[in-house]
Amino acid sequence: MKKAILFLVLLVVVAGGTVGALYFLKLGPFEPKDAPQKTQEQIELEKKTTTTTVAIKPFTIPMFQGERVAGSIQVQFALEVSLGQEEVVKAKMVRLEDAYLRDLYVFMPRLLRNKDKLDIAALKRRLKRITYKVLGEEDSKVVSDVLIQSVADNPG
Repeated sequence: MKKAILFLVLLVVVAGGTVGALYFLKLGPFEPKDAPQKTQEQIELEKKTTTTTVAIKPFTIPMFQGERVAGSIQVQFALEVSLGQEEVVKAKMVRLEDAYLRDLYVFMPRLLRNKDKLDIAALKRRLKRITYKVLGEEDSKVVSDVLIQSVADNPG
């Protein structure tokens, strides 16, 4: 008798779990009836990209320890730009590269002073801030993100 009750309780728990999972995943009888089906054309339109990248030349920043070079860090990144707006960024590329180089010479040693590893998120935030500052209010909306492609630490 006890086994039959235990089996019945177990069956109710499994059935309840199954119904709960179907409801949560919106499958089977809980699938929405009025959900519009996407056509192949709509799927193709969603796949089309709205951004492109503009490559920035790699920067090598020397790291000094006292009077000698202790090593260097090479950073390569690109800017994610709205499609068709590449020329706006390329027109200001000389100013952008100069601002990046000036800031990274000061920022990198300070960033690595108390840490063993480079904080990529902090570097990305810093590069975004420099980009928006150089491009100005109007053109900063053209650049949507800074994509860090590689960071190489070369000990001296």
